[in-house]
Amino acid sequence: MKAGFANPAAESKLEIRQVWAHNLEAEFEWIQHAQEHYPYVSMDTEFPGVIHKPSKHHTELTPSESYEGIKANVDALHLIQVGLAFAATADSPPAVAFEINLREFDPRVHPHNPTSIAFLADSGIDFARNRADGVDARDFASLLMGSGLVCPGDGDDDSDVTWVTFHPAYDFGYLVRLLTGRHLPDTLPEFLRLVRVFFGGEVYDVKHMASRCPCWLPGSLDGLADELGVKREAGRSHQAGSDSAVTWGAFRRIRDKYFVNEGVRGFAGVLHGLEFDLDLYLAAADADDENS
Repeated sequence: MKAGFANPAAESKLEIRQVWAHNLEAEFEWIQHAQEHYPYVSMDTEFPGVIHKPSKHHTELTPSESYEGIKANVDALHLIQVGLAFAATADSPPAVAFEINLREFDPRVHPHNPTSIAFLADSGIDFARNRADGVDARDFASLLMGSGLVCPGDGDDDSDVTWVTFHPAYDFGYLVRLLTGRHLPDTLPEFLRLVRVFFGGEVYDVKHMASRCPCWLPGSLDGLADELGVKREAGRSHQAGSDSAVTWGAFRRIRDKYFVNEGVRGFAGVLHGLEFDLDLYLAAADADDENS
């Protein structure tokens, strides 16, 4: 084990490493080491809320309609934080978490949801410091591409990394936009294909899993964690590093409490609100190509 990471089996407080422009390259060496030794990664992001809202209630939206709203917002806004928590095995607590603070968003000039920004400020995010000391998103994207965390190979299921998330349509939207350097694709199938290309087939959404439980469970991460008895070991709610660790705890608890018999493999690749059979779509597209 590389010096500096706590023993995940020990009774020690989770370390959330803060990543800024001045230590970005050094911290990405740690991230690459973590990826090699702790292949279970939970992820969260913070962003400036939602400014484009649908005309219908979210429960009435089709997956394609939901994606239209996600694309409109992600294309118009800037990412604020990315959190990554790493665990050694599917049953281990996180060994370490990273909180990458990005510099692009300025609430004085960029569009945002004022309520969301006030909420994030109350949760401890210092927007002025992010602007002064934060990471350039292009530098983050470049290092992420070379870290071994993304692009497992042709978007197949043989990824060395298992990703765990909570309601991650926006999270993946912002990361896909950063990694491609362009606006999100026009269609839901193309977006999901890019998610698979960058993050592989072992992607789990805890919110989707909770929606398939035999009993009602709260819809927010904090509410779900409280219901499941998951403790926040470090940091504050609505900061990406801390929330990524809580997401991992919620995944383990919901898996072991509700899906111990059938397992969770059937949930792989399904994002809440964007439920779409990508494999069926791609097979049909291949068949059309062969027949044309």
